[in-house]
Order: sequence, then C-alpha cells, then structure tokens
Amino acid sequence: MGTSDLDQMDILSGLKPGSELYAIRRERPEFVEGTELCRETVLSPHHGFGLGHALRAALASRMARFIGREDLAAVYDLMLDEAGSDPDLAAIASGAEPAAVDAFTGAIIRHADLVTKTPRDNSRTDIERLEKAGLTNPQIIALSELIAFVNYEARVLAGLSLLEQVE
Repeated sequence: MGTSDLDQMDILSGLKPGSELYAIRRERPEFVEGTELCRETVLSPHHGFGLGHALRAALASRMARFIGREDLAAVYDLMLDEAGSDPDLAAIASGAEPAAVDAFTGAIIRHADLVTKTPRDNSRTDIERLEKAGLTNPQIIALSELIAFVNYEARVLAGLSLLEQVE
C-alpha cells in the first residue's frame, strides 16, 4: 500500500487526501501500513488455527456492533459474505445468539463479548473456560489478537472521526 492510498481507517473516519489529519497520519507510515497488515493477519491469516475466516469476520462484525460502529460492522459483514456466511454466522455477526452452537463456538462468542463489553471483568478463569471448551493456546492467542485488533480499530476510528470534525 502506498502512502498516498486511502486505507480502511481513512475511509471510515472520513479522512480525505490533502487534509491535515490525512497528512499527519502519513508522517508515521509504519502505523498506517501496520494497521492494514494487522487487519489481514488477524482476519484472514495463512494458518487460522481452526478459527476460519468466516468465523473471524462474524466475530469482528459482532464486536464492532457492540462498540457502536455500524460502519465498521458493515465492512466485516462484507468479509463474512465473501467468506461464506450461514444462518449461525449471520446471527453471530448481528449480535444475536445463534440457534445452535457447540461449546467451542459458544466459548469463543462469550469471550469476545466479555472482552469487548467489559474488558476489566476478564480474568484467568475466562481463559480457563476457553481451554475447557477445547481451545488450544494458539487458538486463544489468535482469538485474543482478533479481539484486540477490532477494539483498537474501532477506537482509533472514533478518535480520527473526532479529530477530523475539529479540523
């Protein structure tokens, strides 16, 4: 990605090439490019550790909705459609509870919800629940990376949107 290209953060926060804030972001290209690389890595990694692209997109959409970023959720909904949605994944993405999920998927949803809605309430017990549901350490790390990225992205977007309004 060239430093003059719009990225997802620019588009969703309304930054335009030539604006002061757009130029300020480009003064640190490692953050601009790093965010895009991170998005690719957590949403469609080469090795998903059993957490497929569609599930990751559904969870990302769900978290974005809980944070109040429908614009970001819509981006993840498109990813979900491209990855192959089904009624359960669509329910996850919408913020609803899917009709029937196994303990593994239920634990993943519960953990993503907990960390997104009330991160301070997360404890070692919550990680142990993931382990009891059958998640391996690499899966727990991959899930944590996804949760961290979506929450980071939503908060950066909120900050950029506010700064763009002031400019």
